Amino acid sequence: MTQQTFFWLIAASIFLTLNFSCTQDKKSCHQEIPVQSKTAATMDESIYNLSSEWKKQDGSIIKLDALKGKTVVMAMVFTHCQSACPRIVADMQRIQKEVGNQANVQYVLVSMDPERDTPERFAEFSNDMQLDPAWILISGSQSDTDEIANVLGVKVKKLSDGGFDHSNAIFVIDPNGIIIHTQEGLAQEPTETVQKIKSINS
Repeated sequence: MTQQTFFWLIAASIFLTLNFSCTQDKKSCHQEIPVQSKTAATMDESIYNLSSEWKKQDGSIIKLDALKGKTVVMAMVFTHCQSACPRIVADMQRIQKEVGNQANVQYVLVSMDPERDTPERFAEFSNDMQLDPAWILISGSQSDTDEIANVLGVKVKKLSDGGFDHSNAIFVIDPNGIIIHTQEGLAQEPTETVQKIKSINS
């Protein structure tokens, strides 16, 4: 084995360890899962066809079709996440800042961890992240959570330590409930996302 080959083997080993190794006491560690590709039929499916009920951060109950008529910026997160999910929220806050104060735009966080994401926990998270009244945080039953994840194309895998491997994506949903744009990944340049939102509300 040459010295150069040995170097690259060591470098590859370090890379794999840093990116894919998780321990029980490090819940912030997760592996990103790409967003599931959607068929043409799924892409045209309105989220408002879902009849599920969700609990908001103030404890009140909401159905998704209550958002009909608004432009919705949505992501799936869990509030005990210490790495990707705060970054997703920060990315949405950047979008909100660039879109500006538009009453017809709603920012929605859907929990993938309904067991722990109670209204009380949502209120604490909202305060920590400095979310304003344009934001709604919702959690539902596990079956309803799985259903909306499937509609959005978000892949979620629960880990033994209570964390999740999951897709990192922000969705723009038009007033009829159709997903018209997906911003996939973390810390992405939001220019296209912002343009999509503004084009709906122009």
